[in-house]
Amino acid sequence: MTHYYYLLVNLGCFLVPFLFSFHPRLQFIKHFKPAIISIAVMMLVFIPWDIFFTSRGIWGFNETYTIGIKLAGLPLEEYLFFICIPYACLFTYHCFQVLFQEIKGTIIYKTLSWMAAVVFLITAMMHTDEAYTFTAHLLASSFLFIHLLFIRPTHLVRFMHMFVIILIPFILSNGILTGISFWEYPLINIHPEEIREKIVWYNNSENLGIRIFSMPVDDIAYGMFMLLLTTTVYEKLKSRSVLLP
Repeated sequence: MTHYYYLLVNLGCFLVPFLFSFHPRLQFIKHFKPAIISIAVMMLVFIPWDIFFTSRGIWGFNETYTIGIKLAGLPLEEYLFFICIPYACLFTYHCFQVLFQEIKGTIIYKTLSWMAAVVFLITAMMHTDEAYTFTAHLLASSFLFIHLLFIRPTHLVRFMHMFVIILIPFILSNGILTGISFWEYPLINIHPEEIREKIVWYNNSENLGIRIFSMPVDDIAYGMFMLLLTTTVYEKLKSRSVLLP
């Protein structure tokens, strides 16, 4: 049964959003085409990054918790992760568009975007020797600055609003992946070497060494970049009416 743990985490994140995609009020099914394309574009960036970091031992996967099918050094479940998690987030983003026509606190979310961009940049510059920290924070910061200074999209505020809301399920799902019994650890955990039963393991010399329960705090920058990239492509395609008939 343990070989299915990673697969079950993926399915647990994906199944409810997928089923509700057919809800008559939400009708996310009409947006499957831009959703699929945007996820594919994101994967073109993140899969090579994942393959490279895995080959360098910056992170890796416990075969006890995977079904044993690999492609380019990554377990099948890792590819599914880059489908299931972004899909669930795009669905949530779509729900916010349908259910909340206006986002309150626009100034707050714009300010939060600037703060995140600056903090990520400073963190990257202070940790150039830690590969995961430097790469994730620099890419997240750069992408945020591109949005704030050049693209100036209307969807950034809505995205930040959604990202704040999904942080809790994001931490829960990543917590299971990085320490199955994640709740046993402190909220701010500075002893990652003590974490047991990891589906996904990290070389702690390549990250900040600080965990939220069992999830590396670096995952916040990584997750924001991944989901903002997916959402930006999704919005661009929607504006061109790349929808199912």
